[in-house]
Amino acid sequence: MEIANQSRILATLLREICAEQGISIQSFSGDWIFRLSSGTTSSYVFGYDFALNAATAQMIGDDKAAAAELLAGAGIPAVEHRLFHSPQMAAYVPTAGNWSAMLEYFHQHGGDVVCKPNDGTGGRDVSRVRTAPELEAAVHRIFARNRSLCLSPYLAIDAEYRVYVFRGRAHIVYAKERPAAVGDGRSTLLELVLADPALAAALAARQSGSGESRAAELDLSRIPAEGETVLLNWRHNLGQGGRPRVVAETDPVYPRLAALALSAIRALGIELAAVDVAESAGALRVLEVNCGIMMESFARSGPENRERAKRFYHAIVAAAVGLPGPGEA
Repeated sequence: MEIANQSRILATLLREICAEQGISIQSFSGDWIFRLSSGTTSSYVFGYDFALNAATAQMIGDDKAAAAELLAGAGIPAVEHRLFHSPQMAAYVPTAGNWSAMLEYFHQHGGDVVCKPNDGTGGRDVSRVRTAPELEAAVHRIFARNRSLCLSPYLAIDAEYRVYVFRGRAHIVYAKERPAAVGDGRSTLLELVLADPALAAALAARQSGSGESRAAELDLSRIPAEGETVLLNWRHNLGQGGRPRVVAETDPVYPRLAALALSAIRALGIELAAVDVAESAGALRVLEVNCGIMMESFARSGPENRERAKRFYHAIVAAAVGLPGPGEA
């Protein structure tokens, strides 16, 4: 979901929080950079990044391959991300080139892998590939706009979660529920989708987002059986049509999610992050660690979630300028 800087929920919430707390806020670069000031303390927000992580930790968290390798080295279950640099990074590409190693990795994992930019967000340019030509097309598409990419084994994910963590505590946990149509035994899949604006938007996001393979295309003319659930996207990203379901602290999976996310950021030396966790066959693994705190889709999903996002941003802003956060003395 592409959003103009001035229309970002973050920009709106920062101004609300600063007005309520007496914090000075100045905008630069069309609302992409903010300077927050309280007394003699100032701090910057750049995009979705707050100045609360050490620079090295920030770079590690934003590098999918580096984070996955370091987490594995620390004994924390994480989804593998194999790094490949584009030809423009010739000094870092093996003399034999990338293609033979990419094909070898592809075949090692049963000819079913996920290809994504190494530093991307929101599910953009993420493809599941199941043939060598699909892999080649995905690689060319990513290298046209990015300096590096990752390959990961395709994982049949039963549930995907996001855990927002800050200074040793999980603040918000939610499941990313994929958009799905439920058959009535009479309507085609296309008719079911067009009857629901949210599903229509999810299908549009899927079709415009990442060049899915023919094997992954939906048969929109098919009539699903009554009660049959048809998932519209294999990706869980909210920006690709997914919906958030907040996980309560009383939910049995909550402590497992919080513990894994906190272990991950401790291992990487990170203070503030959104940790994506995948559940497959009952096991939890870290999928990605995002240091940029983007909550656009989450905050837009309803007034309660907007308020949750605002409270979390309030805690971050307060820490950035040296003031007590919500509930602190």
